[in-house]
Amino acid sequence: MSGFEKICVTRQDDQLMISWQGEDLGTVQVYQAFVPDVSEDKDYLLGATEQNSYTTAVQAHQRPYFLLTAQNGAHIRTAERVIPMDGLVNFRDLGGYPTEDGRFTKWGKLLRSAAHDEISQADSSFLQQMGLKTVVDYRSGFEEQEHPDVAVAGVQYLHLRPFEDSNATNILDLQQFMTGGVEGAIAMLTETNRILAKNSHCNSVYRELLLRLLDEAQVPLVQHCTAGKDRVGVGAATILLALGVPRQIILEDYLLSNQNQLRVDKLETAEVPISEEQRQLFAALTQVHAAYLQAFFDEVDQTWGGTAGYLHNGLGLTGEQLERLKELYLEK
Repeated sequence: MSGFEKICVTRQDDQLMISWQGEDLGTVQVYQAFVPDVSEDKDYLLGATEQNSYTTAVQAHQRPYFLLTAQNGAHIRTAERVIPMDGLVNFRDLGGYPTEDGRFTKWGKLLRSAAHDEISQADSSFLQQMGLKTVVDYRSGFEEQEHPDVAVAGVQYLHLRPFEDSNATNILDLQQFMTGGVEGAIAMLTETNRILAKNSHCNSVYRELLLRLLDEAQVPLVQHCTAGKDRVGVGAATILLALGVPRQIILEDYLLSNQNQLRVDKLETAEVPISEEQRQLFAALTQVHAAYLQAFFDEVDQTWGGTAGYLHNGLGLTGEQLERLKELYLEK
């Protein structure tokens, strides 16, 4: 039986277009709900088509989920991957990714973003409507103090700081990169990803992330740092590795941050304009390159002997815990 391939949901003004590929699908029925576990038994049938796309109306701050069912019996859930917000940048869903054993990550459970310091009241209400339970903040104490998150009622905030360890004096030596300009920034971000893979304190942070996910009462969960790309990038990669998503797909998710970057004007004020050199440095620091996450993968292989070693020996997770994560966050 041929299934759905290359599914994409894109927003244009007040329209959402769902597109897909696949052979021998026949007529495709499209169901919609505002909860992730949309089903054909209890949710609204939008319509049916024999084409490879379907367009429907959508309102701002609305989060629909869809179920596509094909005439040949194939079916799949889908939604927007990048979630549009007023003040929350790089807000993305890790749902819909295929695993090596033929399952898919669930939508609406595992989220990632940049900092929550500028979210609007509408953003806050939207997060509550999504049922958000936990925010994991990877930023340093200084970052948090300078730009505290806007608290959302009913949400717990967990501060896990990969680069702050009371028992270690120097997890990341920034001084060696400070005078290197753009090249120094690239070297720093590459080294950052290596450290996040091998340092024992960093490992303890990502272990705690996965342990939180084992408690369904703490999900949906969103993880964030400042730009939502490096510390979060490794957190997202760790989750997806644990669920059995292939590395190439994890890398593709990582690179989506380049389409959802922080604005340079966040650094600039009327009193303190920034120079062209600072703009270039900011661009280097807010972009991601495949080589950054590849450095993380390389260190996982070099230090831990591969993904299994990283999860079991680096993070200290048991086989039972990893199987439970798959039960919670994967679907056929």
